[in-house]
Formats: sequence, structure tokens, C-alpha cells
Amino acid sequence: MAFGLHNPAYLRLGIWPVAPLVHPKVVRFMEQLPHEHKRVKAMFRDRLRRAGLPESVAAPTEPENFRAVMETGLRTYGLPLLDGMLRESLLVDLGYVDPDALARARDHAERAPVVPDLLCDTLALEVGLRSLA
Repeated sequence: MAFGLHNPAYLRLGIWPVAPLVHPKVVRFMEQLPHEHKRVKAMFRDRLRRAGLPESVAAPTEPENFRAVMETGLRTYGLPLLDGMLRESLLVDLGYVDPDALARARDHAERAPVVPDLLCDTLALEVGLRSLA
């Protein structure tokens, strides 16, 4: 999703994004590993330990979570962008998003304790489409 969001901007600047872990040889290698090496990223965690990193890095007790950052960003920037989409939107114009449903979702998000993830996906797609226009 992140690549999809940023690729148009990168490509306009002549930067071709590469995800080295999806190279066919790496994927084939990972598919052939025994399950115990793949389970809970055991191979990667062992490599981090051998590199001398502490256990808090190699196997943190709580996974990294960007929920608070995402929530702040959606409230600060996403909701105003949704307001703009209610006035003018490629997704609405193309018939992919119902403007009345979008307005209801916007109102709900304002009052809800957490902005729904689906609104983030809608905003990302709208921004991506606008970057291509």
C-alpha cells in the first residue's frame, strides 16, 4: 500500500522503487525454508541477535505500532482532505464513491474515537489518482 501511495511521485522524479525482499530468488529461497525458520521471523531474529543487537530489538515484547501517529495524521490532515473530496473528487466523479456515504463517513469520523481505516484507504487512492492527473 505504501509503494502504491508513493510510486507516482517517485516515478515522476525518475526514481524506480525497488523492494529487494520480493526479488524472485529471495521469494523462492523463503518458500523453501522449513516452517520453523519462517515462523515468527525466526531467521531474521536470529540474524539480529548474531549482529549483536539486544533482545529488545531482535524480539520486542510489543510489536511496533503507528496507530497514534496515523490517528493524529488522519485527524489533522485527512479530515480536511475529506472535506475537499466532498466538494471535488475523482473517485466520486468516476462513480466509485457515493458522495452521500462519504459525507456520512466524514461526520462519523469526526465524532468517533478512532478514524476508520477505510477512510485512509479512500484518501490514499484519491491522492494517488490526483497525482496522476
